Amino acid sequence: MATYGLWYFKAQDGNYETFSSAGTPSQLKDRGFTYAIALHSAAKDENGNLLYGNIPFSGYSYNDGYQDGASLGRWIDSILKGIDYLVVVPVLIDESKTRGVRGIQYWKGWVDGVYDNTSGYQIGFYWYLENPWQVSDGVVYEEDIQEISNYIKNKWQQLIWIPYVHDRINLNNTDIKLLSKYFTYVFVQPHYYQRWKEYYTGTLEGAPNEYPYLTKGVDALVEILNWVWSIPNGYIEMEVDGTINSYPDLINKACDYVTAQKNSVVGNIWPQRAYYYNANINNVDEVRNQCPEW
Repeated sequence: MATYGLWYFKAQDGNYETFSSAGTPSQLKDRGFTYAIALHSAAKDENGNLLYGNIPFSGYSYNDGYQDGASLGRWIDSILKGIDYLVVVPVLIDESKTRGVRGIQYWKGWVDGVYDNTSGYQIGFYWYLENPWQVSDGVVYEEDIQEISNYIKNKWQQLIWIPYVHDRINLNNTDIKLLSKYFTYVFVQPHYYQRWKEYYTGTLEGAPNEYPYLTKGVDALVEILNWVWSIPNGYIEMEVDGTINSYPDLINKACDYVTAQKNSVVGNIWPQRAYYYNANINNVDEVRNQCPEW
């Protein structure tokens, strides 16, 4: 069994900063996380301008990727040394847009730059692009994903992907099953918690009866989990954020992930799981106070 905690950092103007609430290696391990996934968080101001999120991009070459990866690798290792961790592969040039990829030579340089400038605690990489149609949309090429996958796995490193889905997506019309073979694990983020969050906060677009999660509840989540389990290396991302402080009933929706796993074809808690807790490890504690198996 392995559990992966999404550990966020800030990237801005060539510098990196931690979120003090994201958790130290010992705090992550105390909560049962086997691995940390180090990735950057994006935030915008009230005018929609990106405050932070773009990892520095020096150019398209292997050497540019190596330089950028080495810089981040040295910084991350000084903080996460103490727990095995994976490092983000920045796919796009500007993460606020959907296109403009850094390219295969850059990614190879990035992988080597990270790998050569970190300790033995660095054990893999995280493919940052969550788009479940990234090949179909023409954002990246399947052969490039295959090539970088082989490049990473030849170093005996993991490669993880966490694509999003939701209750109104035709799952078989995505690239998830097509691309899953290139990744060590695919942790699908079901968007169940977020859909209920939209409902509670009044940000839902459309009528509630248009959304299976809101009309069928846990049963709709079970249907998606059964589909995810049909992928040989497909598993679940558990989800919560700080909105539970304003809408406590959302903790019940986070706990539904436990119920849904038990009601799925697996009949129990899934052996591999990723955890999104919005850079505040206290959110993990809040949910587990109510459902310890989360």
